[in-house]
Amino acid sequence: MTAKVVKILDVGRPQGQKMAILSNESEPNDSIDRYVTRLTCTGEEPFIVAPHWHKNHSEHFKVIEGRVEATFDGKVALVQAGDPQVCIPSRVIHSFKGFKGERLVIEERADPSGIYKALFFNDLFGTGRPLGFWHALRAFYDGDGYVPLPFKLQIIDEVFITVFGGIAKLFVAKRPETLGETGVENK
Repeated sequence: MTAKVVKILDVGRPQGQKMAILSNESEPNDSIDRYVTRLTCTGEEPFIVAPHWHKNHSEHFKVIEGRVEATFDGKVALVQAGDPQVCIPSRVIHSFKGFKGERLVIEERADPSGIYKALFFNDLFGTGRPLGFWHALRAFYDGDGYVPLPFKLQIIDEVFITVFGGIAKLFVAKRPETLGETGVENK
């Protein structure tokens, strides 16, 4: 059985970037192939993911079409279609940059497995509105995302997200519990 598209998200600005959340029900729940996110960028604008890291999960990504400049703990690599899948261990600061005018398709799998990563992306992009600062902090708090601050100490990054993400939970809509929810409703 092949993976089916569960939801398609418009990842916002710039236009031309969509994320499909895929589910392969023939895979066991503990397989990293059970839930996959596939990002497709037209190249109208370059694809950019700002530096971030995760405390409790690793990411496996594969470029299906095109190429991307990937940075892992300050080391830059060009990853392109046909290259092997890349594993980004937890606590590794990483970022990505596509190329203007080039179509890009990337698939990502989370380890440990589960729907949590799909719920994280649904939280960030499911409203169809531009992502606000406080919403991003609350989403990172709930979704195991950390922003590397200039101090180069991950404990400070953790405190920042814990404090300000926790404050954001007081007034930003809660994280959607299912892929059908959008998180637009206020508490």
